[in-house]
Parts: sequence; structure tokens; C-alpha cells
Amino acid sequence: MSYERGEGVLLSDLTKLCGVQGSWVGLISDSKGVREERTPKENYVIPEMRITHVSDPVTPSLILITAPAAVGKTTAACYLSHTLRAPIVDLSTLHVGSNALEGALWKSMSPGKAGNYVEEMKSGRATLIIDALDEAEIRSGQSNFQAFLRDVAETASDMSGKPAMIMLSRAESARSLTELFEERNLQYSHFEILPFGRTQAETYLDSRMVEVYAASGKEAVHRRYLTPYEKARDTLFSLLASVISSGSSDIWEDSSIRDFLGYAPVLDVAAEFLAVDNFTTLHRDFSSSEAAEGTAHWHLVAQVIDHLLIREQEKFITQFIETTEFKSFGDRRLSAALYAPEEQCARLLDYVEDISTSVELPAHLPERLREPYEVAIAAQLVNHPFLRGSEWFNVIFRDYVTARSLASVTTSGDAGTSIRSRLLSSDWKHSPMFAYFTHALTRVEGAPVSTCHSELFGALYESFKSMCGAGETLYLTAGRNGNRLFASYAVSSKRRDDIHLSMGPLAFASYEGTMTLTFPRELSHAEIYEVPELILGGEGRSFKFGSSVYIACRDLLVMAKDIQVFGTGDESETPVLLNVANLISENVKIRVESTNLHVLCDELSYPWTQYQKKLNPYKLRSNAREASALYLEMRRIVLRFKDAKKGEAALFQPLVDNLVIGENRRARTALDFLQSIGCVELRNSMYLLDLTEFAKLGISRPQLRELEMSEAVVAVGQRLVDFASQQGR
Repeated sequence: MSYERGEGVLLSDLTKLCGVQGSWVGLISDSKGVREERTPKENYVIPEMRITHVSDPVTPSLILITAPAAVGKTTAACYLSHTLRAPIVDLSTLHVGSNALEGALWKSMSPGKAGNYVEEMKSGRATLIIDALDEAEIRSGQSNFQAFLRDVAETASDMSGKPAMIMLSRAESARSLTELFEERNLQYSHFEILPFGRTQAETYLDSRMVEVYAASGKEAVHRRYLTPYEKARDTLFSLLASVISSGSSDIWEDSSIRDFLGYAPVLDVAAEFLAVDNFTTLHRDFSSSEAAEGTAHWHLVAQVIDHLLIREQEKFITQFIETTEFKSFGDRRLSAALYAPEEQCARLLDYVEDISTSVELPAHLPERLREPYEVAIAAQLVNHPFLRGSEWFNVIFRDYVTARSLASVTTSGDAGTSIRSRLLSSDWKHSPMFAYFTHALTRVEGAPVSTCHSELFGALYESFKSMCGAGETLYLTAGRNGNRLFASYAVSSKRRDDIHLSMGPLAFASYEGTMTLTFPRELSHAEIYEVPELILGGEGRSFKFGSSVYIACRDLLVMAKDIQVFGTGDESETPVLLNVANLISENVKIRVESTNLHVLCDELSYPWTQYQKKLNPYKLRSNAREASALYLEMRRIVLRFKDAKKGEAALFQPLVDNLVIGENRRARTALDFLQSIGCVELRNSMYLLDLTEFAKLGISRPQLRELEMSEAVVAVGQRLVDFASQQGR
């Protein structure tokens, strides 16, 4: 049977290539690193594999099988052992070195049986399975591991006929082996285990759910209520797939989705999520507050990834505590602090993104163990399940690692600054995942907001913006409350005449004392108020304003060399308004469509003076500055309203309360004022603006747009100040 590179085969096909014994060897001991799997695993899902190297036309001396972490290499080894009646040399339990393979066979079989078995292998009538190469590298050290590989190659070179060995490893640890094979001109075939396809994933999930139910002492009710279970399962698959892509009609045809959904650890967590008593209730949970915000599946994905980090830590600890160095100098009580998830995240960012995160070694790690620990980590890290070679497995893992590092108390201030700078740089390709993971990882249960550094608000904006498709709009409101900044993000899509929030609003608060906002690329549909310092652009890039932007801040620093202001052509959209105390820029070029930019500032230099509006607050009577600020907030709210039926304009109440107003006390005062004089009424989740009542103020909406100054504006400003005083605001 011959194969071609890139061809897909099943694991069961390999058993047709190898020698099968007539009977089991019969071990005298199964505690010396060798075992026989005489009992088959029930409901085992045979995985598909891709051929990455073939030895045709020469028959290979051995077969190498690789896969990412947690894909099921050990389970595959057990299947092959049972099918071929072949012993498994489990390297996860051995210290390897020169003659280690021969020694393990002798101790487990007796010298006579071991010699006979090797002769059977040479003649193609028996097969030996070697599992967990990657774990042996950590436990034994590089020099001993290399000596072991040389022995394996020497043994394999004496084989003829059928392949006599099957070796299983993570891909990175197998590189040393393939290099050695090629150096010695040893013939081998290399197969890579693929993630499950749809049918395989469904079968595997079914089996895992039986185990989850059994562990709780319950009946596997999903088999009795098959239709509602399958509906819940498929909905969950769709939710998880939407994390990666929303454009696939068949999610399993998308290789990036299959790689994730078909990953056994993902299915393990999905089984725990689905193993409920009532699948109708589970569907109701999908419509819960978190699901309505669009975050339920992200919390599930975060749980999956956390599970992988903990699993990776456990595998490392199991091997490292068996090293000679740890046994000489270490204390097993230290083991729980080794290779913790936060440390893994820091090391991954350094390894892939070249972001120095100043990794802190476990505090109680003895000095003599530090070098052996770093050597073992180096061997483990390249085999991390989040990696493919020196790159990320996918953007999900990249964004989770980045968000978790920023949320960790163990990340130093300088490291946090480096990560945030990268997120705001031009070479970072944003996805929605970073924002969702930041929300999930920094939110205390029961708290209304997630908490992060204020500099991340701009990165969160870029991240949420990347999720918006055609017909969807991202809304942002951000402002100051005490010594913190608050921000809310929501995505809306239009359904006929209604605005539907397809995501959010999700709320974030800055750490106390962090008060600077940075937006690196663009801004539209944003309301920003009372911010001490705001930075637009960076690295000499162009910065783009869309419509409906209001910024009120003390210092506005324009780092971009080019400002572009675009309108949608919709007269109902408000222009960009910058209301700042100080505007600082150098050599900036401004390109504006129509009259879409208004600037309010006491001192302006060219080219900003072309867009200056003279809404002079000193023409107002008492509390001039406050009257001006309140009037601008009222203007912003009124211009948001869309014409509805004759004589009325309308605005979706959740959009107003969570985004247009949010934590902005002046905006709340302005809306309350409009309600108190009968201009605005709340009815059936909609704010309705009575255009006739509003006209009595003597200000038209076109005058609002153009910021025209009049006696009516002066009067309304003073009424707003008086109303705020009466309300104690």
C-alpha cells in the first residue's frame, strides 16, 4: 500500500502496513516503562491523518506520527497497541539515554523475550510503539534525549520488510528525530493527526458526554432526547464557530473553524457545557443576559483555553519533578507554582511577538534549579498547544494570551506598556477576540464593568470595530467619573425601521489614575467627554474620522500627519465636533468632506482655524462654561433623534441610556431637562422627541448642526444651568 504526500488516511490504515504478532508477548512487569493495551477503548473515534513525508518506493523502517498537544496521541498509541498486539514504550515514565530502549524491553520482557521480539521486528512480524517523545525531552535533558534518538535510529536501520516502529510525538520535538533520520538516510513515513471533522467530532462528543454524565452518577439523557440535544449541540458549535468566522455557510468546511471545533480539549469542555438535564433550558440560557450581550460563547472559549493552559502546566510538572536536578534540590510543594498559566502567557508573547515581558521565575525556586528549569521550559514551550512552529496556532490563542497577560497582576508596568504599545501599533492586526477576552478576564462576577488600563480603550475600539459587518455600526461612549474613565461599546444593526443591538453594551472602567485615551486609526459614532488627555493617531499614520463624533477634552494631541473627515451623506448624521481647551499638532494635513468638522477652542493655529466655530461661552450669563457644556450635550442628544411619524422623532432607549449618555452627568441633565419641559417622552423602550414642543425653544435642528449662536441659545443654556442647580447636579 503506497501513499502520496498530502493524502488523507485513517489511523486504522496504518495497521495494514505493520507487522502483527500472533499473540501478545506477555510482560513480566508493566512498571518498567513498557505496557500492553489488551482492552480496547470503547467508542474510540479513529482520527484522520495527513501524510507529510513518504519513503516510497522504499519501504519505511519506521512510522512517525505527530500532532499538537491534546489531540490524542496517547489514545492513538493505545489503539495501535491493541490492534497490532504491540507493546508500548511510554517515555513519559522513563529517564532515557544511551541503551534506554534496550534496557526497558529487557526489564519488562526478560532478556530472552526481548531478544526474540527484536528478531520478530527485524523480519516484519512485530511492531514496537514508542509514545511521548516530547515528554522524554523534558525529563531527561537534551544530551540524554539525543543519545536515545541515536539508539532508536541505529535499531531502526537494522529493520527490513514492514515498518517495525511507530513513534508518537508533538511536532516540535520530532524535528530532532527527522533531522537525524535524514542525516543517516533512514527511510521513514511521517503522518500528522488532524483535528476531527464534523462526524468524528459529534461521535467523540457523544462519548465524552456519557463519561461526564457517569461521573455525576446520572443517566446520559442526551441519547434519549436526541433531537433537542442535537439542536443544542449544533447551536453551541455555531456560537463557537462565530468566534472565528461569520461567513461560512458550512462551518466544518472552514479549515480554521475545524481546527478549533475539532480539537479534542474544546470538545471536552463542550461536553461539560452540554451535559444538562434539560436542553430546552440550555437554549434559554443562550438567550440570557450574557448571550444577549454576545459574550456567552466567549466565556466558554476562555474556559477552554484556560483548561489547555492548566493541562500544559500539569504535563510539565509531571516531567520536571522527575528530573535529577529537581530531586536533588527541589521541594514538591513548589510544583504548583511551576509553569503557571500567567508564566506561559508571558513566555509565549516573548517567543512569538518578541515582546519582552520580564518573566519572573517562581519565587521559591532554588538558585541551583533556575538553569535546569529554563532548559526544561525551552523544550516545553516550542511544543505549546497554542503554537504552530514559531507562529500562533490561530488568532484566538494570540488574543487570549495578550488579554490575560494584561489582566495579570504578575505583569510588570514596563511589560504592560510594551504590550499596549504593540496593540496600538500599525502592525497589529485586530480581531474581535481581544476585546471579548479582555471583558471576560477582567470582570469580577457581579460587577457591572470590566477593568483595564485606559490606554486599552482605543485597542478595544479597534477590536470591536473589526467584528462589524455590512449594515452594522459600532457605538462608543467614554468619559470621566472621578479619577477613572468609563467606556461602553455596542454594535447595532438595522432591522427594517428598528435599531437592534447585536452586541453589548459592554462596559469598561479604567484603573484609578489612568486617564489618557489613544485611538490609533479611526473614530466614528463616538461620544467622548471630560477626558483630560486624548491622543489621535501615531507613527505618522493617517487618522480617519467618520460621522457623529463628539470629543470634549482638555488636551487633544494629534500625532497623525494626516486627518481625514468623512461623512455618510446622511443629513441626519452629526458632524465631527472637537471641543477642547488645548489642541496640539505639528505639520498636520486636514482633508474634510463638506462641513463635517467643527472645532471649538480658544487658541487655534492653521490649518485648524478653517474649521473653528465661535460658540463664545462668555456671551452666556452666569456659569458660562457650564452653560456651554450643557448646551452642547443637549445638542448632541437632540441631533441623534431620527424622524419617525409626523411631528415626532425617536431614539432607542437602551442606545440612549447606555451609549449616548452612559456615565455622562451633563448628558443625563440635558435629557432630564428635555423630559421636564415636555419635549421628550419615554414610551415602549423608545424616547420620543416632540418636534412642536422643541420648536418652542426657538432653536431649529439645522441651527443645532451648524452651532449657530442666538439669543435663544443663550436662554436655553441658562435654563439648563438653572435646572442642574435645582437637581443638585
